[in-house]
Amino acid sequence: MKRALTLVLLLCALLGAARSEPVPAAQVQRALLVGCDAFLTQANTAPSAQMNVERMARTLQTDSRGYARVTRRDHGVAGVEALALAVEEAFEGAGDRDTSLIYLCTHGLYSRAVPELVLSDGSSEELLTAQALREMLDRVPGRKILVLDACSSGAFIGKGVRGAGAKNIFAGPDYLVLTSAGGYEDSLLWHDRQADGGSYFAQELCEGLRTRAFDLDADGVVTMAEAWQGLLECHGASTAQVYPQVSREPLYAYDPKADAGGERPLGDLVLDSTAITGGVDTLYFSFTVHRPVRVQYQIIYYRDGQWRFDAPQIVEDQENAEGALSPGRKQRAVTLLAEDEAPTGYVLLQIVAQEGRYAMLAGSRLIAVESEEGDPRLGVWRPSVFCPSSGEELPLYVRHAFPCRLTVRIYDQDGALVRRLAYKTPSRPVGERQDGSFFYWDGRDTAGQIVPAGEYDIEISCAVSGTAYTRRTRVRAE
Repeated sequence: MKRALTLVLLLCALLGAARSEPVPAAQVQRALLVGCDAFLTQANTAPSAQMNVERMARTLQTDSRGYARVTRRDHGVAGVEALALAVEEAFEGAGDRDTSLIYLCTHGLYSRAVPELVLSDGSSEELLTAQALREMLDRVPGRKILVLDACSSGAFIGKGVRGAGAKNIFAGPDYLVLTSAGGYEDSLLWHDRQADGGSYFAQELCEGLRTRAFDLDADGVVTMAEAWQGLLECHGASTAQVYPQVSREPLYAYDPKADAGGERPLGDLVLDSTAITGGVDTLYFSFTVHRPVRVQYQIIYYRDGQWRFDAPQIVEDQENAEGALSPGRKQRAVTLLAEDEAPTGYVLLQIVAQEGRYAMLAGSRLIAVESEEGDPRLGVWRPSVFCPSSGEELPLYVRHAFPCRLTVRIYDQDGALVRRLAYKTPSRPVGERQDGSFFYWDGRDTAGQIVPAGEYDIEISCAVSGTAYTRRTRVRAE
């Protein structure tokens, strides 16, 4: 974890008919929230992880399904054995129909294709591998939801990495996993002078759940897939990863009749475009102010595989001269810093809201700055075989020389379209100076059914200044 300065009941019996089978026990929800801030070998992050635990706890309290128990470890755990004991205590009594959610916020490491989390309470410290965490959670009956908020956390499910590291230890029907970053990425923390802080991921996750912004079909339930899609839109500092890639399992539920519980003074941030060409130097966007607030815009540039939070471009809103922005819809434009040549790369737009002495990140969006011309030199890495019936997903690493909008289609042996994974989707940075994008196919067709065993063609395409570029490869599903 890195620090940066600047979330119809179906009636089955006829009327009057007696039930011939016992009624199953109601599902029970439990949670364990762990935040590590004090370390022996890593930079201390206080109070960011502790504040993340607080945010997660408040969010779970608003879940309309109710949590029977929410266990907190605000000041970390001493090591693997201490975490195992906390898991045993938090999920005591769990049954096969129950859901156990565990949130871990700490430093994450990824070297030699082995992902690890740093467990520490400031006095003792130990590394936790993905395999050890899986063995620990396998002892808990029922469904497990794992939320990892750490650098390189996507490597725990083999995502955001390629080669030997692209292995998901948590594949199978009992696990749902959401991570704050890909395997090559940092997961960023922030703090301010008011002894407040957190991670960008946890803040966006909790805000998106509590304000219902992630509930794309407005049915009162935020699924894992909806939460991931929401994070891709509003969280640009790293790329959230999820397993399974498309899951309708619920992460959060709310009463549509109750008031939303967001904390931010503004929202509904909309970009005119999430991708611009290198010849365009202005970002156009709009947002809604809920209550009077001062606003500042920060443009963070991506350079040499890192977000340059240490050198932000800061623009004060014009209404700040009048004291604060008044409530209502606002249209704004920010001009990027001049370059000697038309730039390509990525920029992060952050809206910082200030109320009194308290400042908070109130919105964030990622923008890809594409090239006006040139060959993107598309390439693709993928395993030759995968087994979707076992829960395995096919990782696709698409190489491209500069940011571009990618379309990924899958065809069967007869040339019929089986699935479209992306359509003119702007690329994102993946860390460690990697020029490419990751996609994942769960082996299902557009109807959600696992495809028959056989060979499938994968087509990757993009267009630069009206010229189309295409690359095809083949894979076998078993």
